Amino acid sequence: MVFMLTTIPSLRKRSRSRGFTLAELLVATALSSIILAGVFSAVLMIGRSSYRLGHYIEMEKEARTALETLAVDARVSKTITWHRASETALPTGVTLVSPASVSIRYDYDSADGTLKRTEDGKTRTLVSGIQSLSFTAYQYAEGPGIQPIDPTKTSTTNLNNLTKMLQVSLSSIRSRTTLADATNNVVSARYVLRNKIQTN
Repeated sequence: MVFMLTTIPSLRKRSRSRGFTLAELLVATALSSIILAGVFSAVLMIGRSSYRLGHYIEMEKEARTALETLAVDARVSKTITWHRASETALPTGVTLVSPASVSIRYDYDSADGTLKRTEDGKTRTLVSGIQSLSFTAYQYAEGPGIQPIDPTKTSTTNLNNLTKMLQVSLSSIRSRTTLADATNNVVSARYVLRNKIQTN
């Protein structure tokens, strides 16, 4: 008779080779949690940055379009009329009249933070979310050349007559509860009223 010897692995060894220990599972879970938290934070930060970038693009586009429109209207206008609450107040709007006698009015409404343009009875909002806006009038003067006009020391009639150039400065903002505010500050070029005759 021939006998063969065979060895059978113990059940204890077999069970150890099939799974992980509790300590290994805890370490793997902790590492996975840290990695997932990092990925989630990165995705959240990218989302917020994209949202703020969208606000910046929107504000820049609004401001650029508004100033380009104002530039065209100002350069061809033959007369200008400033609007303000009193003789010593800062201007909050302006009416420009073209050589074809078309009146175009620009008004800054500080209550709702908008700059509006009105032509032929039709009003449209050019810029929204404005924190502050100011108009600056300039005149040609002999000797010193171009000089800003102080509206607090000039009557409205004289301000209208002396103005040969105008400039707009504005600051706009976009807010959201979970994000930092996105702000945009713009200063226009000085627009020359080419068809207007300056009178003293």
